[in-house]
Amino acid sequence: MAGVARILSIDGGGIRGIIPALILDWIERRTQKRISELFHMVAGTSTGGILACALVAPVKEGRPRSAAEIADLYRKRGQEIFQSSFCHGFGSIGGMVDEKYDVRNLESILEEYLAETKLSDIREDLLVTAYNLKSRQPFFFKSWKARGERLREGETAQGRDFLLRRVARATSAAPTYFEPSYVKNGEGGTFPLIDGGVFANNPAMCALSSARLLYPNRSRYLVVSIGTGETRREIPYEKAKDWGLIGWARPLLYIIFDGVSDTVDYQLSQEFRSRDYFRFEIELGAGSWDEEAPNDDMDDARPENIKRLEALAQRLITKEKPSLERLARQLSRPMAARENLVRG
Repeated sequence: MAGVARILSIDGGGIRGIIPALILDWIERRTQKRISELFHMVAGTSTGGILACALVAPVKEGRPRSAAEIADLYRKRGQEIFQSSFCHGFGSIGGMVDEKYDVRNLESILEEYLAETKLSDIREDLLVTAYNLKSRQPFFFKSWKARGERLREGETAQGRDFLLRRVARATSAAPTYFEPSYVKNGEGGTFPLIDGGVFANNPAMCALSSARLLYPNRSRYLVVSIGTGETRREIPYEKAKDWGLIGWARPLLYIIFDGVSDTVDYQLSQEFRSRDYFRFEIELGAGSWDEEAPNDDMDDARPENIKRLEALAQRLITKEKPSLERLARQLSRPMAARENLVRG
């Protein structure tokens, strides 16, 4: 057997993506290595998909950005992403009859951070989720297929290749927040896609399934899964019982995202021994009585809320310090060469 296959998975959660960014910053500082040097596969959904792309894209002097630099994206550009003109916001009625935000700010930032990098340019194995509105099926962006590996009959490398900024745009097209993305592949084919969080807000199980096929020659799998904060805000029965389509639209999206994440965590915790599965997650707070708790809305990018999210991330790091230290020791060991894992 050729060694341990290392997998990193990052949940969706909008502006709350600063939480996993800060945890990954701690790991990078502790190991003195970039995330791209510590894992064979990096997977992400929605804001986690943006993080995953930025963590492996060699766009800064031939290297990916550090997790600390990406955390700054949330601090400095969060309000820009979740910004809407008065006319757009008024006309959408808060996202009820049209998307809540104009997507041009997000697209501009993704272009700035990911430039013209293609999925095929990624040396690591990157997996990012989206959902295809035309075929009504999950859609997976996979860097190894874009490089021409593990192609199925009828597939081509160009057909599975996309600009990385388009990958990040597609995975973060959360319904009611941003309009669906229309993504073009290397052959000119187009795909109407929305946020992968509708089926895999926690993509760890998707990543593990792919890793088992991609790395047949391994001794074991190490899975690191990072959440964006667990929503605990109560949905009062007295209100919910009389909701119709409009009332349920936004809460239902959060329920789907949270439920999927918790389900995958349950599945992996049942399957893996503690040395092979690490899940880092923290509750966001249960209600208005907790004055220090951040707002759990995915689009609350106010500076004061981001500071609260940062404080929550530091609380999680302190709480999980023994597990993080144990993980850092494992990640500091020499990593098995990818070619040894994929050579069955």
